[in-house]
Amino acid sequence: MHYPDIDRNRQSIHDCLQRTCTPTFICDRTILQDRYRRLADSLASHWGPSVIGYSFKTNYLVARSRIFQDLGGWAEVVSAREYDLARSLGVDGKQIIFNGPHKPEESLKTAISDGAMINVNDPDELDRLIALAAVREDTVDLGIRLGMTLPKLGHSRFGFSLESGEALQAIEAIRNSSNLRLVGLHTHLHGDTDDPNIYRMAATRVAEFAVQYLPDHGRDLRYLNLGGGYPAHSLKPKSRLEWNPQPIDIYIQGIADGLKMAFGDQQQLPTLVVEPGRYLTCDGIMLVTRVIHVKERDGVQIVDSDGSISMVPLTHYIPQIILPFSPDVIARDETGVQTIIYGSTCRENDLMYEGVFPPVECGDYLIHFAAGAYNSSMSPDFIFEPPGMKVF
Repeated sequence: MHYPDIDRNRQSIHDCLQRTCTPTFICDRTILQDRYRRLADSLASHWGPSVIGYSFKTNYLVARSRIFQDLGGWAEVVSAREYDLARSLGVDGKQIIFNGPHKPEESLKTAISDGAMINVNDPDELDRLIALAAVREDTVDLGIRLGMTLPKLGHSRFGFSLESGEALQAIEAIRNSSNLRLVGLHTHLHGDTDDPNIYRMAATRVAEFAVQYLPDHGRDLRYLNLGGGYPAHSLKPKSRLEWNPQPIDIYIQGIADGLKMAFGDQQQLPTLVVEPGRYLTCDGIMLVTRVIHVKERDGVQIVDSDGSISMVPLTHYIPQIILPFSPDVIARDETGVQTIIYGSTCRENDLMYEGVFPPVECGDYLIHFAAGAYNSSMSPDFIFEPPGMKVF
């Protein structure tokens, strides 16, 4: 129910495959749009003023497709390269959220001039911003990323620690700079955080910090950025003992409830910013490879595909969902046999699947579901070109 419906979209998928060579990513635009609209509706229902910033690093092919940009989404970037990509795609500087631990000086200058939403990550970066702002005639607005210790997650290496007093020192340094103005608070949970209570707890910690240390937080803070980490519907990550992704509305409700202890009585709420990537892209994108060799060895079906484990590197983190289809994109549903599916590189460990699988023939398609998050972005230029993407 979460992934592209192959039966209903067979002709569209077949047409995409006729226009390109495998391996290729195939994107169901309607699923990505649906995820975005569900999130936007939830933000409007539980909070009000809001911004969805698409996490560019999750899938650059999606960023280039402008699917979320066309729906009003902002760009969330974590490097100078990603910042330049957002600008090249026509994203207004005022709709770029600039995060990450490494913001080179020139990119900071550009972001300041563009009026981008800059979230400062550490004291050294704040010192550089203080110096850059000191030579300007106008005021530079910024936010700070808050780091905190949370159940199951521990303490993030990013941001200004709440526990150590770094966060308080940061706002004091901003107050002492005549050309800086704190207008936002930011935090970001680990990817694939499926427990809604942790989002509620993180939001509560942000709200408590604002109440305790920002006396005019209701007037001065323009945005509260609760980052990303929202899960999609992949299989259980290999490192997890439990896995229970919830509808996005559950997470947003938890965040809103946590923030309202500090902001619920205000007539004009600050903008609630979220920065999803995996939630938006994972389910709606498939990697399609093709069977190039089949043989039997000691009762095991040995399959070579024209893909590679390097094209779906998250296989080491989350098990693959792979199903076989005929050249006409009709499901192979014969009784399964013990099977090993390899990629087509020259590495012995290019292992894409091992287990029970229907018999396949040369020319059949292998469709990897829930492949839209990070696989494309992390795919190296190793032996073969990284796959492109077709959208239907």
